[in-house]
Amino acid sequence: MLRRAFLSAWVGCAIAPADDPVEVLIQGAVDGELQPLLAALAGQRATQISAWTFWEGRIGARRVVVSRTEVGPINAVAATVLGIERYKPKLIINQGTAGAHNPTLRLWDIVIGERTVDYSAYTSDHADAGSGVHPARWRPDPHRLRLDGRQLTAFPAFNGDSRAIETATAINNPRGRVLRGTIGSAYQYNREIDMIASVRARYATDSEDMESAFAHGAATGLRTPFLAIRMISDSEYNHPTYERVAGRYCSEFVVDLVRRLPQRN
Repeated sequence: MLRRAFLSAWVGCAIAPADDPVEVLIQGAVDGELQPLLAALAGQRATQISAWTFWEGRIGARRVVVSRTEVGPINAVAATVLGIERYKPKLIINQGTAGAHNPTLRLWDIVIGERTVDYSAYTSDHADAGSGVHPARWRPDPHRLRLDGRQLTAFPAFNGDSRAIETATAINNPRGRVLRGTIGSAYQYNREIDMIASVRARYATDSEDMESAFAHGAATGLRTPFLAIRMISDSEYNHPTYERVAGRYCSEFVVDLVRRLPQRN
C-alpha cells in the first residue's frame, strides 16, 4: 500500500500542469526529427515524464514545447496525452518522415495532413483454412470516441486543423512540393508495392508512418487541434532507399511554420 501511494503521488507530480498553456506542442518520434527544432528553441528546459521527454522554450515570441514521442502507436498516444495534460497546448503538430503510398509523390515532398487514418484497422469475413488471404475483402473500421461522455462518435479518419493547414500549404519547401493529403499510420514498414497499393485503395492514403493517426486520435479525444506533417523519405515506386536526413528537412520546415502561425486565443 505504501509503495502504491508513493507511485501515485510521484505520477501526479510528474504530470502536474505547467504554469501557462503553450501555443504549440511539436512532436517527433526520434532525435533526427527534432534537432532543428531544439536548435531554434530558446531558453529550453527539459522535462522527463517516465519514458517520454519534453523540452520547453520559445521559438520567436511563441511558447513552444518539443516532444520526443518515441516510435509507434503506444508511445504516440502516451506522449500526446501527457503533453496535453501538462502543457495544455493550443495546437499540436506531429511531424517527421514517411514512406510514400501515392506513386506520384517524390523524395522530399511534404504531405500536409488534411486527415490522418489508421490503416491497420479493418474487419475481415470468415474464410476456411486453405482459402487464402484476400485484403481486397477487408473493410476499414473507424475508431470510436465518446466525446461527450455518452454517445460514441465514429472517426473513419481524423481531420487536421484547417487554420494550420492553410498556413502550412503557403510555405515554400526548397527541396520538393507541399501537398495536402491523407497521412496513414500503422505499426508497419511496408515495402511490398502490391500491399502498399492495396492499402491505398482501401484507405486513400498518401503516405505511411507509425505515429500520426494515433497521436491525432488522442488529441481529438482531448479536444486539442492537431496537424500532421510528413516529408517523404522513401518510396518503393521511385526511391526505395530510406533517406534519414528527411527528418531534419521536415523539422526545418516546421520551424518556419511555427514562426508564421496565426495567433490563437
